[in-house]
Amino acid sequence: EDPRMREVVEAYTAGVNAWIEQLDPAEYPVEYKIFNYRPEPWTPLKCALLLKYMAWRLSGYNEELPRSRARAVLGDSVADQLYFRETPLAQPIIPPGTPWNFQPLASPTPPSSFFTPIPLAELEPVPPDAAVGGSNNWAVSGAKTASGYPILCNDPHLSFSLPSVWYEIQLASPNVNVYGVSLPGAPAVIIGFNENIAWGVTNTETDVLDWYRIRFRDDRCREYYYDGKWQPTTFRVETIRVRGQEAVIDSIPFTHHGPVVYRATEKPFDENIPVGMALRWTGHDPSRELKSFVLLNRAKNYPDFVEAISYFDCPGQNFAFADREGDIAIHHNGKFPLRWEKQGRYISDGADPAYDWAGWIPREQVPQVKNPPQGFVQSANQKPVDKTYPYYLGGHYAGFERGRRIHERLAEMERITPEDMMELQRDILNVHARTVLPTLLRILAQADLSLAEVRDYEILRHWDYRQRR
Repeated sequence: EDPRMREVVEAYTAGVNAWIEQLDPAEYPVEYKIFNYRPEPWTPLKCALLLKYMAWRLSGYNEELPRSRARAVLGDSVADQLYFRETPLAQPIIPPGTPWNFQPLASPTPPSSFFTPIPLAELEPVPPDAAVGGSNNWAVSGAKTASGYPILCNDPHLSFSLPSVWYEIQLASPNVNVYGVSLPGAPAVIIGFNENIAWGVTNTETDVLDWYRIRFRDDRCREYYYDGKWQPTTFRVETIRVRGQEAVIDSIPFTHHGPVVYRATEKPFDENIPVGMALRWTGHDPSRELKSFVLLNRAKNYPDFVEAISYFDCPGQNFAFADREGDIAIHHNGKFPLRWEKQGRYISDGADPAYDWAGWIPREQVPQVKNPPQGFVQSANQKPVDKTYPYYLGGHYAGFERGRRIHERLAEMERITPEDMMELQRDILNVHARTVLPTLLRILAQADLSLAEVRDYEILRHWDYRQRR
């Protein structure tokens, strides 16, 4: 719908296809030669699908299922302690004490009975998500640097893939000069800097996805129960082409919550996707993330930055910012549902309207800070705010260790150089060990240890918590 963005994507598509057309088959990448396959023409749709794929990869977590199973076994109190207990060691992204200078929207009304029990057998086959890495970014003001200008750093941690997620690139023309990394198939620099600003991102981990248990009237899935009556289901038919075989026709039922990804009679392609449940995800909504990056590539100052990221909905990202005027900032940015307290922690009741999303946190009220007195901003996938923030965000945030270590180092550093920042990115101190090991050592000191155990105890007692190997 945006003529300028259509022009950008179509020009990018034409360039990709011009390159494909001039390739000799002998120059194809080895993967194409193995499969005897010629690259098909690029299309604008593929640019959009790429960004949606990345959105799912960074926000399509499956936390509600293992949580719901634990809750069915352990009960409310133990499950809440297991998954949602907050440590006093956490250092939120937005410095504690930052004022929230806005009038928040009223919180939605929770249901009279929180959580509809789900039979344990329905949850047993679902494994928890595999452990994943994290990302870090920070910006320090000129008051803390040797040059007097801000420095911004970013180290995103995404798993290896082919093609690689990132490739280094500079785009230069009479109208733009931007350097950084891009995604294969994205017509812009995703993380980088131009002659005026720099920006970097980490994943917010804030919850933008809910699973709803759906009660269908019968196996045809043409009606589902909601708000005391049977509601009609809509269907979308997908044709999946398979090389050398007949196309697969997939008919997907949609509720007002979203698609039922797998019906009860189907075997999931991905084992962490529940069957018979509807998915509500912000990534299914129309969005304009590409416009954010096109504008960021050309931004000149903080207002330009704020406008650019206002088009970025999913996945939520912590956008760190610095510019040549000396400003630094960080925005816990995205399209976040307006929820009642604890909404979305577990599988939701698809028949109860109280579990519907009630709207959105206004973009100008998402957690953000500009030029904080501490002289730096930072994020490491941790919880963004303390308890004074008026909205419930949910999420499965990273542990306290990385965020706390970055914060303590930046707080004590002065006359910072780029080399100092590189050293911080290579920091090998194990904050978790530093936190728990002294207590364990005091306990071990009172224990009756064997000679081998005494030797290991002494090694631990003299360890400086740095992981050198």
